[in-house]
Amino acid sequence: MTEPVTFYFVRHGESVANATRRFAGRSDSPLTARGREQAEAVARALADMHFDRIVATPLHRSLDTARIIAKRLGLPVEIEPDLIEIDVGDKTGAVWDEIAALPEWRDDGFVAWPNGETLDAVLERSLRALRRLARATPGGTVLVVGHGGVTRILVSHFLGMLPRLDRSPAHNTNLTVLVLDGDTGRLEKVGESSHIGETH
Repeated sequence: MTEPVTFYFVRHGESVANATRRFAGRSDSPLTARGREQAEAVARALADMHFDRIVATPLHRSLDTARIIAKRLGLPVEIEPDLIEIDVGDKTGAVWDEIAALPEWRDDGFVAWPNGETLDAVLERSLRALRRLARATPGGTVLVVGHGGVTRILVSHFLGMLPRLDRSPAHNTNLTVLVLDGDTGRLEKVGESSHIGETH
């Protein structure tokens, strides 16, 4: 039987899309200067911890945040495409306030936008990635530098809330800790952001 694996999920630093309040989705929006400061802050907060591996997605806001943390920890960064942010289809690049004003928008639920992903598709691929990482790192600790949307879906899944979504604040570079034991997950932290300070 595989030993439990601890996942530390860090949301990427502030991106240009975050700063301009746009729905980034799969667009490759880069980090802002503030986002790099946030990445340095979370790197300092994690500096004394042991991680067996660091994983990022192919999008540069994730990858560059991970590289800043990895430089301090002395680990390579691995790419995990299945943890990439939700594909929001036709709404990619739309202004957040316009999205929130649409009749189909729901504060506590997932919306599958035209030509975008469904909730089931996001959950299936992200759980597949976690199980694969867990099998490869039995008893270990994995740092995942990912995206707010995917992490929120995973948190909601392990809280037993889906299809409703947990709406805890999720500042850039916030920290969520999950202990995965087979298909059972125990959340130890959700959206912790005390390390961010004034960069949040």
